[in-house]
Amino acid sequence: MGKSWFLKLLFSYLPVFFIVISFLIAVFFYSMGDVTREAAETVNRQSAAHTLEVVDHSLRIIEHTMIREMMSNNNIQNFYNDTLWDEPYRRMVLPSEDLKTIATQFPLIHSMYMVRWADGVVLGNNSAMALEIFEDHAFVEDYMDSGSVSKWTSIRPYRELSHQNTTDVVSLVKSYPLPAGNQGIIVVNVDVQALQKLVRDLFDSGFVHALLVDHNENLLFTTEVDPLLFEQTMTEVQSDYTGWRIKSQIQGGSFFQLASTFNKVLLLSGLVSIVVAVLYITYISKRNYRPLALLTKRVHEYAQLKADRLLKTGGKDEFAYLETALDQMIEQSDELLTHQEEHRQIRKRQWIKETLEGDYDTISRVAWPTVSERFGWSAARTKVAVIVIEIDRYIEFCDVYTKRDQSLLKYLLGNVLAEIAQHQDYLLFGEWLQAHKWCAFLQLKDEQTGDDVAMIAQQAVGWIQSNLDFNVTIGLGNTVGSVEEICLSYEQALQALQYKMMLGSNRVIGHWEVPTQAEGASRKAVSDIRRLTQSFKLGESEWEEQYDQFIQELRADLVPKEELLHQVDYLVYQLSRELQELNADYQGIWIDVALPQLNRLFKSFDTFEELNQGLHSILSDAQQQMASLREDRTYSSVMKEVRRYIADNFSNPDLSLNQLSTTFNLNPKYVSHLFKEEFGEKFVDYLANVRTEKAKELLISTELPIQEVALLVGYLHSFSFIRVFKKAVGLTPGDYRKQASPLGTGQ
Repeated sequence: MGKSWFLKLLFSYLPVFFIVISFLIAVFFYSMGDVTREAAETVNRQSAAHTLEVVDHSLRIIEHTMIREMMSNNNIQNFYNDTLWDEPYRRMVLPSEDLKTIATQFPLIHSMYMVRWADGVVLGNNSAMALEIFEDHAFVEDYMDSGSVSKWTSIRPYRELSHQNTTDVVSLVKSYPLPAGNQGIIVVNVDVQALQKLVRDLFDSGFVHALLVDHNENLLFTTEVDPLLFEQTMTEVQSDYTGWRIKSQIQGGSFFQLASTFNKVLLLSGLVSIVVAVLYITYISKRNYRPLALLTKRVHEYAQLKADRLLKTGGKDEFAYLETALDQMIEQSDELLTHQEEHRQIRKRQWIKETLEGDYDTISRVAWPTVSERFGWSAARTKVAVIVIEIDRYIEFCDVYTKRDQSLLKYLLGNVLAEIAQHQDYLLFGEWLQAHKWCAFLQLKDEQTGDDVAMIAQQAVGWIQSNLDFNVTIGLGNTVGSVEEICLSYEQALQALQYKMMLGSNRVIGHWEVPTQAEGASRKAVSDIRRLTQSFKLGESEWEEQYDQFIQELRADLVPKEELLHQVDYLVYQLSRELQELNADYQGIWIDVALPQLNRLFKSFDTFEELNQGLHSILSDAQQQMASLREDRTYSSVMKEVRRYIADNFSNPDLSLNQLSTTFNLNPKYVSHLFKEEFGEKFVDYLANVRTEKAKELLISTELPIQEVALLVGYLHSFSFIRVFKKAVGLTPGDYRKQASPLGTGQ
């Protein structure tokens, strides 16, 4: 009886024990879930803050570069210089080249342009035009009406010409000069797609969803989720610089809410169970004072009832919930570890980029060795060489392969070079810093030299040529002995690739093959582009001979791709400028047909011969269309006779519109109108140009005095000849003879 009573009492109090244990388990899992949730939110918040810092840093660098260039770049200042009207190369071409150079330095920049208030000219990194025909003139006019804009604009569509597709950009406007801004503005447009790629690279794990909006709540980026979901659980960080905000949340946020709700219910159930347990113990204690038989009977019945309930409903379901919650938390922990590894890869890529570019804004120079050792950098090796792989014909590469195949092939290229370097006992650190360029630096042992690096590069080129359907060109920088000089070797490798068009592709180009700055500075100026453009505008057959001379002078010197393109861009610019003076029908042929073809050519060519053939073909087609248009005009033949008459009688001092009207039986005003309509310039200016060109020939080829030269080209008074000549050439006839000819210098 005693043992039975002991067992009854034991099983009577066991439910209290189970209730207390359940409560402790509930508290444990509640604490674990809360800690996990807070840790995940901390990671989410730090990731969002880091992303916004990277975006702000990139935009700040662009703004600081703009301010520095505005204050120190003479070429940009020359664009606003009113004293350089007669020097279009310094006032237009060189500033455009510098804009293009600045744009190429920053992958985020889509385009840049400058606006000059004095004459309403817009100069971009690809073209120049009047503000009225510039497609972005509405934005400039809004700026003029509203005043200065100190920070980045909201997302907006942008294009330069009407036939171009619009591109979403955010813009920064700076007045020139600082701070008055009374001469013009400089506008830099950042490509929203490039900005989205930058943010996507930081949120590419799939673990965190993010939403980036500007200060006007316009959507800049989202990780392909419904933006309405961000109204529930999110972390929000705002930039003090741009006013942009990032809203982000963990992909498993719904699970955290479910687990948190379950833990709260479990905790509440535990508290209720404790209260029930206290009441239960009190009840049992009181019942023990009753007679033994009645107490035993009632306790037996009550214990049996509670046991059945616990076995059928309480125990199994409760442990099932706990098991599910534990599995979910383990899964979340694995995802957090994966996210941490991906974040490490992003930090490594940033470290490689900053090391190559010599930019230590994110990683200080003091902390650089510690950070580098985490990525495999060996402090014992001091010699470093930079290697840059560029995919040849990258546009064709993108057309042939899908984006997935492109990623796999790029990954393969990096692995091939890494295996070759590892086999030769090099330490290699590389990343695709540009879409078509894989940039890396190698750590060498003391006995290893630049020739060994060139051998590795040659092996890589040979392997790719033998095993893949495309080719690459590799640029090599010099071997340096310190971390600070890696950026110099990187610049040399990039500069070497600039000569691929002249030296050939599918090969290794070393820094030693590139001409020095002094050698490059000694190259001759290109042929008289003005004569070429004038002949092209007037439809003269001599334009092809002058074009061949222009190409031969370009081919004669070894120049980088950038400089060669600058010369070709200047030719196109001068042609556009000259043809603007013609009738709208002629301008339509150039603007609607030739310019789009030229833009496509500049983006797709890979060798100098491709550029030459494509450019000549486009110019020839345009010239044929303009010639057909001239034949259809009723007065075209008369104007040809007028021009031929001018060529035969330019030396006549009495040659004028009145003489032409008498000779051809036409009204003087009508002759002037037809001349301007057909040749794009006034009769007086055309005659002055003809006489000036003839005077140049006489000054170089003869020793005649200036007075006789003036008479031979149609000027009775030498001072009139000198004035017209200096206005057209920029020099007096005597100074021109001294510079251009070794013959006599007599006046």
